Amino acid sequence: MEKELAYVPERRRVAETLGFQPGIWGAFFLIAACFFLFTGKGPTDDVLWMIAGCAAALGLALTGYEAWRRRNRTVLVREGDHIAVYRKGTLDLTLAPEEVTEEKPGIFVMLRIGIPLGMAAAIFLGVAITEILRDKTGIGETLLILSLGLACAASLASAAWIRFRYRHLQVRIEGSRWLAEETVLVHPSRMKDLFQ
Repeated sequence: MEKELAYVPERRRVAETLGFQPGIWGAFFLIAACFFLFTGKGPTDDVLWMIAGCAAALGLALTGYEAWRRRNRTVLVREGDHIAVYRKGTLDLTLAPEEVTEEKPGIFVMLRIGIPLGMAAAIFLGVAITEILRDKTGIGETLLILSLGLACAASLASAAWIRFRYRHLQVRIEGSRWLAEETVLVHPSRMKDLFQ
């Protein structure tokens, strides 16, 4: 069994699929930072600069995390009677196939996430479109509301895509103080590469 993922043939690797939540919200906060940065006028400039700084820091942190997690995906490889789990490019542990369980998030979990996101997307997009059609002069605020509505809609689409399109495998994590296992999302067509 290879200790480094680089030595495992590409065709045998089953890399986890990731949603886009941190990237979506990171992009929104960067857009919001630009908005607050370029709309400052008068005595509120200091407050707007502080808001812009906080939004930029949060946006950069979220987009940085998105880039980091895409470079450090968990990869599963079938090795004889075991499944090798690679994290950050090195072999972390090996598991028997029965130790990797499939769990699909319940429909109520999706509804608790989807209903608020869908309502927020509809409200923010509706307000932004109404403001655009009214031809108001405050286009900056309207664009910020529009970007928030688009972020909510993209977040909902990403959550639904992950929920209904991929298999959710629970994989044990050893040596973590915070987590006992992680959810690894795998395309259904790759399941046969892990469970024969």
